[in-house]
Amino acid sequence: MTLDIRAGDILVRGSKNNPVVWCGVWEDETGSDPSMRAMCSVTASTKRNPTISGGKRGDPAEVIASLKCTPLDPIGAHTQEMIVRRVPTAPTDLLECIVDGGDTFYHLVVERVRDA
Repeated sequence: MTLDIRAGDILVRGSKNNPVVWCGVWEDETGSDPSMRAMCSVTASTKRNPTISGGKRGDPAEVIASLKCTPLDPIGAHTQEMIVRRVPTAPTDLLECIVDGGDTFYHLVVERVRDA
């Protein structure tokens, strides 16, 4: 199954909204291993901003209602090399998780605004 997730979407976990800044297929030899599926213990959903109509953009709408993913972790050095870092507008942390797409695992990088 192919998941429709892309940069600009919002990963929703509980009451936390985390903008997706990068998404790609997770390249790992153990991707079909049942232990990887067991690590996807968190339920999340995605939202996407609607197109602009009449000069206004509506509220984000849910795109995927129920995803299984790993907990969010700080990105590693390998991930930093893969993505282009955009200049944040607020103090942020980049976090990553793996999403179970059924026959393919996806690697997401999301942004979290740091608490003041």
